Amino acid sequence: MKERDLQDLFREIKPALDREEPPMGHQQRFLSRLEAKQSRDAKGVSWWKPLAIAASVLFLFGIFLGSFTDIIPLGDRLAEVSPEVSNTERYFAGVIEQQLTLLEQEDTPEARKMVSDAMIQLDLLEADYQKLRTDLLEGGDQKILLSAIVQNFQMRIDLLKDVMEKLETVKKLKVQENEDSTL
Repeated sequence: MKERDLQDLFREIKPALDREEPPMGHQQRFLSRLEAKQSRDAKGVSWWKPLAIAASVLFLFGIFLGSFTDIIPLGDRLAEVSPEVSNTERYFAGVIEQQLTLLEQEDTPEARKMVSDAMIQLDLLEADYQKLRTDLLEGGDQKILLSAIVQNFQMRIDLLKDVMEKLETVKKLKVQENEDSTL
């Protein structure tokens, strides 16, 4: 429809739409409510919206910082507390890894049993080590905790060396038994 047609249409139906008058005082009530609303808006600024936005921003910033501290690896935080521990940890971890590689190469039933028992003991020592690291990061007595950490690593190395020696002894006994039985 064209604009002209719409205007003509409304002119034609206007008498049918204007049948009733608004109740007495309607315009006065409407104007008083409008003035009250405008005076409320002009009187004070609503602070709850900006405060809600600021609180949301602070909340999101807090979540970001909280997740950021979890991103920093435990080793980096440990290096911040004590760089010597970090270096010592790397050294002992390398020695332990070498011993584990040698143990995993053993492929006899006796060796598998000894290696699985050693792995259980290593897991227990690892759990103790993690507790010590946590205590160190939380600000415990550094000298005592560092000594305990070094002892933990030394116990792991001693355990692995002991298992290797026992495996060598078992191998020698088997070789000796085979030589005795062939004679």
